[in-house]
Amino acid sequence: MSRNKFLLSLIGIVAVFILSITAIVLPFVMSKQKITANKIYKSCLDNVVEVKAVSDDVGESFGTAEIISADGTMVTNAHVVTYTKFGEVNLFEKYLFRFSYEEDYRQAQLIKYDNEKDIAVLKIVDITNINIIPIKTTNSDSIAAGDKVYAVGNAANYGIGIFEGIISIPLLNIEAEGITRAVIQCDLTIAAGNSGGALLNEKGELIGLTTFRTKDNSGNIVYGIVYSIPINLFLEYIG
Repeated sequence: MSRNKFLLSLIGIVAVFILSITAIVLPFVMSKQKITANKIYKSCLDNVVEVKAVSDDVGESFGTAEIISADGTMVTNAHVVTYTKFGEVNLFEKYLFRFSYEEDYRQAQLIKYDNEKDIAVLKIVDITNINIIPIKTTNSDSIAAGDKVYAVGNAANYGIGIFEGIISIPLLNIEAEGITRAVIQCDLTIAAGNSGGALLNEKGELIGLTTFRTKDNSGNIVYGIVYSIPINLFLEYIG
């Protein structure tokens, strides 16, 4: 056998070997990716909750919150716990929450809020008979463009769901409704009810709270682009 034929045969054998290994390994890798997303979602059922704010004047409003400490402290957006009427910001009369697997709501109390930052802190009134597992947080300054992220929240008030996307811009200042905020821009899909929901990295760690979408010149929502408040700002606010 000539040297060229030998090399061609060797290349062919190597190619077949690589394809065989790929056929075995790729489904396993894809399966692991699915398991990872599934595990992230399941872990969130312990600490990402549905929020309902109630007032006789305006009815009910829905959103999402995350339990961040063993004493029942939760974080969400200020616009989840307030409403605007005749140009003035008002508080709802009652705040409720429930886990995704519950039918009945539990009571929460509003600790503090900041409309400029769109940050609010709630606390579970009675933690008796609740196995509190706080959500894990990480440094939101460490994120980068292209990182895979997951949004978990009460989308359209249908219950806690999970959505997958990527970070477009790790940090930028953007104006919305006359207020400029430092936010994370993501290529992601969310719905009303996701406000205050969890923005997670691939390890399932909280890096931000999904907060708002922008509108075009006609007032229509721009879908597929989501802005989240970095968790570092929340932790700084909470102190």
